[in-house]
Amino acid sequence: MNELKRKILESDFYKDIYNNQNSRSIELEVENLEDGMHQAAAIFQCPVYELSYKIIRDRSTGIFRKLHSNPYLIRYTHIKYDKSSITYGHTVDYSTTSSMEHNDSVVIDKDTSIVVRVKRDGVFLKVSPPTADGSRIEDVKALEKKLIEAGIKHYDSNLAKEVLHDQKGEYVKIADWDPSKSVYNAKITYTITEDNMQAYITVSKPNNGGREIDLQDAKELLENSGIVFGVKEDNIAKLLEDGTFNVPILAAEGLYPKIGQNAKIEYLVKVNKDIIPKYIDEDESIDYKDLSIVENVSEGQKLAHKIPATEGEHGINVLGTKIEAKDGKDIDLKDILGDNVVIEGDYIVAGISGQVLLKGKLLSVEPVFEVSGDVGPETGNINFVGSVLVKGSVSDNFSIKAEGNIEVNGTVGKCDLEAKGDIIVKLGIQGNENSFVKAGGDVIAKFIQFSNVESANNVVVTEAILNSNIDADNRIILTGKRASASGGVLRALYEVNGKVLGSPSGTKTTIETGVSPAKRRNIAAMDKEKEELDVAIEEIERSIKSLEQAAKVRKLDDEKTEQLQSLKEQLEQANSRREEVVLGREALSQQMEIEKVESTISAGKEALAGVKLIIGSAEFDIRQTYKAVTFYEDKGLIQIDKYRGEPKNDKKNDI
Repeated sequence: MNELKRKILESDFYKDIYNNQNSRSIELEVENLEDGMHQAAAIFQCPVYELSYKIIRDRSTGIFRKLHSNPYLIRYTHIKYDKSSITYGHTVDYSTTSSMEHNDSVVIDKDTSIVVRVKRDGVFLKVSPPTADGSRIEDVKALEKKLIEAGIKHYDSNLAKEVLHDQKGEYVKIADWDPSKSVYNAKITYTITEDNMQAYITVSKPNNGGREIDLQDAKELLENSGIVFGVKEDNIAKLLEDGTFNVPILAAEGLYPKIGQNAKIEYLVKVNKDIIPKYIDEDESIDYKDLSIVENVSEGQKLAHKIPATEGEHGINVLGTKIEAKDGKDIDLKDILGDNVVIEGDYIVAGISGQVLLKGKLLSVEPVFEVSGDVGPETGNINFVGSVLVKGSVSDNFSIKAEGNIEVNGTVGKCDLEAKGDIIVKLGIQGNENSFVKAGGDVIAKFIQFSNVESANNVVVTEAILNSNIDADNRIILTGKRASASGGVLRALYEVNGKVLGSPSGTKTTIETGVSPAKRRNIAAMDKEKEELDVAIEEIERSIKSLEQAAKVRKLDDEKTEQLQSLKEQLEQANSRREEVVLGREALSQQMEIEKVESTISAGKEALAGVKLIIGSAEFDIRQTYKAVTFYEDKGLIQIDKYRGEPKNDKKNDI
C-alpha cells in the first residue's frame, strides 16, 4: 500500500465517508481529473471505473489559466460496480462533464479545449469552442504548448493554426506519426479474472511523440496472451477512440454455462384443496362442495405428467476452455407412485376409478366405500383400504377406519374415526372423553363438542369447539362469523385463530402453540405419571413404616416379612421409574425449547378472561377482555398486538 493510500485510509475523514453508506460522494481539489479519480478510488477502496464525477469549480479562466491559480474542485461519486455496465462500454470521458449522481447534463463555463491525439495513422488535432461563459483561446502559444506536451515538433503549422481559428470540435490530421518515437508509445496491460471469464485491458497515455494504443495493438496482445474467445472488438475500439486511459476496459468475456432445468411434475387433476369453507347463504349454511375434498377420477385417466429435465448448455472461458454444464435432475416417476396408479411413458394414469389423493409425495387412487345411510347396527364397524363416504351419520359406539379419507354428511357421535387422509363431518362431532377422531390430514367439521381430535395438519371448525381436546400439527382455525372455542385444551404448532376465545362464564380454556402437540402430550403424560408415582410412593412408604414399627414390637411372621420385602422392592422400582420420568421430562422440555417455532393465537372479536395461553414456553393468563387481538411470544414473554387477520387457505405444495 502506497503512503498516500495508507494516510487516506487512516484518516478520520475517510472513516466518516466510508462508514456513511448514504453519503458516498466527496469533493476534492486536484490538479487534474485523472489524479482525482485515483485519490477517490483510494478513499472508497474501489476501482476507478466505479466512479463518476462532476466538476464543481474549473481552473481560472481566460489567458491567465496557465498560471494555475486555482485547482479543480471535483465531486466524485462511488457507483456500485455492475458488470453489465462494463460489458457494453462504461466510459469515463475526461473531455466531457456529466453528473451520474442525478443523470442530468451539467453545462459549465469552459474555455476553448485543445486536444492532441497521436495515432498509428497520424497526429490529430481537435479544438473545441468554449461553452457558456468560457473564454475563447486563439493564442498560438497555447496550441504550441499542447503540441510540445504531446512531443510533437514537426507538423503543418498553417493547418494547425487554421484548426485553432475554426474551433469546429473535429479531429484534423496535422502530421504523420514518427515511428522512431515508438519507445514512447502508450503501454497496454491485461488482467484476467480468477474464473477466466473476463479479460480487461488498461492503456496508458503516450508521451514524447509516442502514439496511442489502437485496436490492432489490443488484438495482438490478447491473442499472444491466449485470450481467444469473446473478444469485444467494438467495445475496445469505442473506448480507445474515446480516449479512455488508465481505466480497465472489458476486452473479452466468456460464455457462462447454463444449468439444465430439473424435471418437474405437472398435475392434471386437483391435488391441492381448500380447507376453509365459504358462506353462501344468509343463514350461514356452509358450502362444503366448495372444499373439493374429493377429486374423483376414472380408470385410465391421466393424473400427472412429467416434464423432462433439459440438458445444460456448455460454456467457454476467454482462454477457449470448455466449461461443462450440469444437466437438470431427473425425476423417477416410481418415486411418487402410490396405490392403484400406473406409469405410461411420462404420465401417471389411474389404475382404477376412485378418489385421487396426494399423500406426501405419493400419488394414489383410492376406491370409495359408500354407505347410503347411517353407520350403525346395520353396517357394523367399517375398516376400508380406501376412502369412506357416509351419506348419513355415525352412531354412538361404532367406528370407521380408512386408508384414505372419511366424509360424513351427518353427525358423528361417541365413536372413533381414524383416517390416513382427511376427515370431514358436515354436521359436527359430539363425542365423549373416551372417543377420538384422528386424521393423517385435515379435520373439518361444523362443530366439535366433548371430543378428542388429533390432526396431522389442520383442524377447521365453522361454529364452535366446546370442552374438547384438539391437537393439530399445523393450525386450528375457527372460521365462522361467530366461531368460538371454550373449555378443554387446544394445541397447534403454528396458529390458533378464531372469532371468540373463551366464554363469558370464564370456562377454563387452555390454548397452546409453538411446540409440537405430540411433545406437549408427552409432557402431560409424564406429569400425570409422576403424580401417580408420587401417590404410590407415599402409600408404599406408609405401609413399610407400619410394618417396620410392628417388627419392633414383635417379630413378623413369614407372610409379613415377605410383604415388607416386596414393598421395599416396589418402592425401589417406583423411585427408579420416577427418576426416569423426571429426567425424561427435563430432556423433552429442553428439546421443545430448541424446536419451538414462531406462532400466534388470535381472536378476531375478543379473547375472554379464563383463557390460559402458552406460546412456546411462555405463559399468560387472560384476566380481562381483549378486543381483536393477536398474541405472540418475544424474548420469553407473551406480547399483545392488534388482530393480524383471518387465516388463509393452506395449500399442499406440488413437487
